[in-house]
Amino acid sequence: MTISSTTRTAGPFTGNGVAYLFPFAFKVFQVSDLYVASVLIATGVESTLALGAGYTVALNANQDSNPGGTVVLPLPLAVGYRLVISSGVQNLQPTEYLNQGGFYPEVLTASLDRATILIQQLQAYVDLALQFPITDPPTNSTLPSAEERAGQLLSFDSSGNILLVPIAPGGTVPGAQAAVGTVDGTNTTFHFLASAAATPIPLVFAGGIFQTQGVDYPVPTLVSGSTWQLVFTVPPPQGPITVIQLA
Repeated sequence: MTISSTTRTAGPFTGNGVAYLFPFAFKVFQVSDLYVASVLIATGVESTLALGAGYTVALNANQDSNPGGTVVLPLPLAVGYRLVISSGVQNLQPTEYLNQGGFYPEVLTASLDRATILIQQLQAYVDLALQFPITDPPTNSTLPSAEERAGQLLSFDSSGNILLVPIAPGGTVPGAQAAVGTVDGTNTTFHFLASAAATPIPLVFAGGIFQTQGVDYPVPTLVSGSTWQLVFTVPPPQGPITVIQLA
């Protein structure tokens, strides 16, 4: 049989404290070919689950005509967690074709399927990577070394080429803090500390996602002393609010 679907992941599934069975619909050769990971949404901390201790797998009997199966967790996926199922087939070619040996089409098909699966696994990670449009002119997209980019903001010049911008003397991020307030999907008001001498110009991240001033929140307002207030247009559901004070 052919592999007629480009899907190589299932999910993300959001925990509700009840569900512990999670289906997937892509071909694997054995249960150890799966890669299962969960993430605590509030912190973004990801954990790879171990086969046996973290989950078991019920594979469909015929992976050619009915690919996939079900991942079974020992306990329901808790509220506040996400789960993703993908494959982790090793980058190996284990099939050996012997000279003057028997020729079995299903063996050849399995080898071609394995090669296709490896390409799909790679594509799944490529899809998550930063990419430039194919219509862009050729450019150097290689990042500078770790020593060169330490303490720098990644930016782009007027031609769209990579540009490093210093963010503070000494190469450290100044004033990074978790804003005070409850992240519960309904609260919109959070506080942070900054000098009252001038209106701060912060970089704001909610659960690691950059928030745009004027779109996600207006200019911060001074509450009292050195306490400033952020009021989001929409309650941020992603996780902790981080404020990086640049000016």
